Amino acid sequence: MLSVRLPVRQEPYPTVATDIFLAGLLPEDPIRTSLANSARVAPGDIYGMLRAYGRECAGATQVLDSSDSQLSGQDVLWRTPDELPIDLAELPTAPLGTSIDRRVRVSLGGVQGKLLVVKDGDRIGVPIDGRPSTHILKPARLKEDGSELWPGIAQLETFALKLLNHTQLIANGVEAAEAEVLDIQGRKAILVRRYDREVAPDTGVVRRIHQEDFCQVLGITAKYQQVAHGSPNLVQVAEALKTHASKPLPEIIKLLKMLACNMAIGNCDMHARNISLLLQRNGVSLAPAYDVVPTAVWPDLDRELSLRIGGEAFLDDLTADHLLAEAMSWGLRSAAASRQVRIVLDALASAIPLVTHQAQDEGWWHPLFNEATKGLHRRIEMLTPA
Repeated sequence: MLSVRLPVRQEPYPTVATDIFLAGLLPEDPIRTSLANSARVAPGDIYGMLRAYGRECAGATQVLDSSDSQLSGQDVLWRTPDELPIDLAELPTAPLGTSIDRRVRVSLGGVQGKLLVVKDGDRIGVPIDGRPSTHILKPARLKEDGSELWPGIAQLETFALKLLNHTQLIANGVEAAEAEVLDIQGRKAILVRRYDREVAPDTGVVRRIHQEDFCQVLGITAKYQQVAHGSPNLVQVAEALKTHASKPLPEIIKLLKMLACNMAIGNCDMHARNISLLLQRNGVSLAPAYDVVPTAVWPDLDRELSLRIGGEAFLDDLTADHLLAEAMSWGLRSAAASRQVRIVLDALASAIPLVTHQAQDEGWWHPLFNEATKGLHRRIEMLTPA
């Protein structure tokens, strides 16, 4: 099935039901507008956009013409060390690498400039004609003078994702997408391994794993919580897990751990498109964490939360009481929620020196780690139940 909201049935679904899921496969403005102009279709023409770019999307979804063969012409255009910096520099005018070759027909949600790539050892290439990608390459966004708009963003996102994966190793905490920092002729970028792709170790064949974000799950277009009707909230996310997850309680606890760690890290941008479900043969579960950026480290960025937590809207005012109130609104008991939050935040604190030393040893440490770490320790103290 495409979506938990769209189970297989004989009767066709109305357009309003399918459009939200399909639109979620496309980038957001201004990237969508740029791609639409290149394809000579209207940005609001979901089907026209997917016909142009939908051969490689999030999850296991592909959009092909009836005359297309899913396997014909699939290949990788391997990029040289001189070509890759040019590809990244052209992202503002040619999103998702569409200037590289007309056969690059890929689509992924979001507003950040990125390339969908295949990584094989030290080689990086772009997939063409529907070949599945294995990684997402996101360069630091630059200002006109060549400096980074958000200094250290590639290193800080990598830092956050590695912290979460260490909590998983230490205390069955939060699984996150694997990431590393690349230096591409002086420009830093984060290379994230796609959790919705699985590479067979013996053959190298890539299998797509289906997923959908929580805007698609909930059937809404707004990704931020607002007063207006039709915006998401964490209670809806938890209710969807109760309804659709194969093992609801462990998945709700996983959501709580993910929420606690994101807030401790200082990620104010944990919105409904940055939380997803995995839909596999063995059941439905919460996807690993991704797009975890400690936005609080940059003083010019908004510190309002994308989704309210226990009624609180601002990171700096968030406490353990808000976190527990949110968990109880999902049906968790206060004592059980407190225990899970303490365990995962203790693991997060233990992971900080480990990941910091790793960054120093591997050469991707950034001076803003000092500020990020101070904020982490402060928020861990505020969010840990007594």
